[in-house]
Amino acid sequence: MERKKYIYVCVFIVILISLGFIYYSVLHQPNIVNEGQLSLEGTDFRNSGMIELNGEWEFFWEEILFPKDFPSDKTPVFMNVPGSWYTDIEGNHYQNKGFATYRMVIEDIPNDMFFGLKKSNIRNASAIFINGKKYLEDGRVSTTLSESVPGNNPEMMYFELTSDTVEIIIHVSNHEYIVGGISKPLLFGLQQPLLTHQYQSITFEFAIILVVFIVGIFYTILFFTSKYYRMMEPATLMLALSCLCFGVMASMYSERILTIIFPDLTLTATFRIGHLLNALTVIFVLHTVYRINDKFLSKRLTWFLTSMFSIFILFVLIFPLEIYLSTLTFYMCFAVALFLLIWLRLVVLLFKSRDKNNDLTEHSLLSVAIFSVFLFWVDVLLYSTGITSNMSIAFFNMAVFSISLAALLIYRYTLYYKKSEELSNELLETLEVVTEKTNLVKENEIAFLQAQIKPHFLFNALNVISSIILTNQDKAYELVLSLSDYLRAKFDFYNKEKWISIHEEIELIESYVIIEKARFEERLSMFINIPEQVDFMVPPLLIQPLVENAIRHGVNKKKAGGVVSLSINCTGEGHILKVKDNGVGMSKETVALILSSNQTASNGIGLMNVQMRMQQLFGYGMEIQSEVGKGTTIIIHIPNQKG
Repeated sequence: MERKKYIYVCVFIVILISLGFIYYSVLHQPNIVNEGQLSLEGTDFRNSGMIELNGEWEFFWEEILFPKDFPSDKTPVFMNVPGSWYTDIEGNHYQNKGFATYRMVIEDIPNDMFFGLKKSNIRNASAIFINGKKYLEDGRVSTTLSESVPGNNPEMMYFELTSDTVEIIIHVSNHEYIVGGISKPLLFGLQQPLLTHQYQSITFEFAIILVVFIVGIFYTILFFTSKYYRMMEPATLMLALSCLCFGVMASMYSERILTIIFPDLTLTATFRIGHLLNALTVIFVLHTVYRINDKFLSKRLTWFLTSMFSIFILFVLIFPLEIYLSTLTFYMCFAVALFLLIWLRLVVLLFKSRDKNNDLTEHSLLSVAIFSVFLFWVDVLLYSTGITSNMSIAFFNMAVFSISLAALLIYRYTLYYKKSEELSNELLETLEVVTEKTNLVKENEIAFLQAQIKPHFLFNALNVISSIILTNQDKAYELVLSLSDYLRAKFDFYNKEKWISIHEEIELIESYVIIEKARFEERLSMFINIPEQVDFMVPPLLIQPLVENAIRHGVNKKKAGGVVSLSINCTGEGHILKVKDNGVGMSKETVALILSSNQTASNGIGLMNVQMRMQQLFGYGMEIQSEVGKGTTIIIHIPNQKG
């Protein structure tokens, strides 16, 4: 167990180190564009057929310059591409929202005639000019918010070159999103390598979306078609919904596959749908964790966090794009911190756990799922704020989340099934014991024993156990053991040649009460008050029938239920036992019939047998104090056993 925990820690340390290297390589890509100039000589362009135009582009803040404006007398500043326009390479700061012109020149281009340029993500509207000709306009670039039309979909453009030089000018405006800029690398190259790259990118993202959708659709179908599984695994629907939301949301990121299917979908609609799904995904994941185990996330905290993200949903649905997007960074940071804290709580509980290996497996799978959601939000935050230029880690972790939680639910189902089989075997063994002992009763004509075990009690107990198996295997197992103890004590009645300890009799009473409480729940309360030092011998099955009578014929005949108490007081000559209930009570006539051992008494044979045994053993019976509507107290005196 401890060894597995340390393996778990080592694996996560390796993952964290690997993530550190990945992000370091993403954030430190080599710049090949220097001061707006790129020569393809000495690059890998001739081998790969394409190149990312990363590096220092000329940058003209709050100016819309056209090809005719160059060459220009204006001295440009230089901005790193890809990246947001927070600061240029000299450290000058710019506003998050505004407009600008980017420019760079490619030289020493091979003699091939047909080339292409791929634009992936330019926030939040752009127009691209190549050698003086406008080849692309995505949205409407403007100097003011009122004239702006956002547009930011991946686009490919192809063109013919007649010289070995290309001038690329890009107009960019952002009046809505968190920050503007060229967020992903621009790809320049030959047509076929660009098409191959496009195909590979879409295939990767589509594969991730497909995996997530398959998990979501599978558990959706399972939830609506299997009542048994729906009862057994309450997290099913929440997992299904979170996967479906992840799948649709993924189709709106990066290559924006959804816009390929629905080309008329505007960027405003894409933003609203995507951010709505963002919030819903968080809510569904939180409810999944809560329904898997509420010690990981309490009900109150789950609903509080749900309300927090519901407020963001209202912002998305009600307010203009530029207003609700101003809150986006806060909510993404909040989501990152939230899932980090949930993951840390899971890790702490994992190391505190002293339970079986299956608890370690459940903890581990859930912590993998939550850690993947945490990494997803970290990557989305970094990408949305322009710090990183791709979302590969976010996409990968969507699949990890779906697969790990699906594996967890499959694992839990396997455990449920195994426990159900074990409980079924326990029940079969118990029924075999009942059958065997009942046959023995018939053979020996032990009518007293038959009177002690009520068939409807046994059937009710088995019904309660069978229903609890579906929802709480541990409790069902406890009830099976209690029923076994109860039946064993009943059937061994004539094997008890000697008196037994009062503690053995109390254990039998407790087994019986556990079974009855499972059936009547809050309607039944039982209190046993015995001084710790008390230990004496009693005839077997003398007190339990009194408690059974108080429950069956006393408190359970009241709609609201009631309380049964057992107390013991010591005297010089023995012990006085009182069984008291606040049930329906008995009339004086009924009490008289019981004390006279008359079998016509409505409270059955149980009290009559106790009365008869006491008279045979001690020469006196029990005392009954009862009042209709107020309850009953039965008092018996057990003398010290003479050695």
